[in-house]
Order: sequence, then C-alpha cells, then structure tokens
Amino acid sequence: MTGGSVDEALIAYKKVHRALLTSTASRWRHLDISMQQLRAIYLLRDEEVATVGRLAELFGILLPAASVLADRLVRAGYVERHEDTADRRRVLLSLTRAGIHLVTELREGSHSHLRRWMSQLSPEDLAALTRGWRALADVASHRQQPVESRV
Repeated sequence: MTGGSVDEALIAYKKVHRALLTSTASRWRHLDISMQQLRAIYLLRDEEVATVGRLAELFGILLPAASVLADRLVRAGYVERHEDTADRRRVLLSLTRAGIHLVTELREGSHSHLRRWMSQLSPEDLAALTRGWRALADVASHRQQPVESRV
C-alpha cells in the first residue's frame, strides 16, 4: 500500500462525501430552505447568537440582504430575534428549538452513517484514518489563526 497523493485523498474524500449525501438524501428532501439559509442556521448553531450585521459580514452580503435572510428564517420558525439589552438598535438572532432540532437531525444522520462505516474498518485502517484527520485538523487550525487575528 502506498502513501498516496493529495489528489488520491481528494478522490477518496469525494467518494465518501457522495455516499454520505446519497445516504442522507431522505433527510434533506423535505427541507424547503435555500443553501444560504441552511448555512446561516449552521452558523447560528456555532455562534449561538449573532447580529444581522454579523450574518452580512460572514456571507459577504449587504445588510438588507442579511436582514431578508434572517426574516425568512424567522418566518420558517428556525430563528428568533431578540433585542440586545446593551444596545437597543441591535437585533440578536439565535436558533429556535426547531432550528436546533434541524441541525441536530441533519448532523446526527451524517454522523451515524460515518460511525457505522468507520466501525467496519480494520483497527489499523481506523488508526491511520484517525492520525490523518488529526494531522489535517492541526494544519487547518493553524491556517485559520492568522485569518481570525486580522478580523
């Protein structure tokens, strides 16, 4: 067995990703939200609370477009608005129970498939995969630090 190349690793990643999308398609089929709305929901899961301005900043869109995005998520029942007690001009956004449930359902579906597939690996292959993901996570976290420090 060879060490492989970046291209070979990316091809394997794409195959796993495609299999994951196929396996979880039934969970996604019922959703009536755009990809940008879904990304905003995931962002709010990570940030817990964000302003409309933060959404605009992270998506590289203007404030009115971010406000429309937030409005659609509020109407869909995935996000709720709160007044910022420190600054009444700011509106804070956070996930509702339905938003949290959606993220959890989508993520857990993916994780359960990955867990099942990984449990079928030999101990040696699982150890190699773990080493590889840890190494990639280390590189990715070091790459992100300079970008975050500029923000």
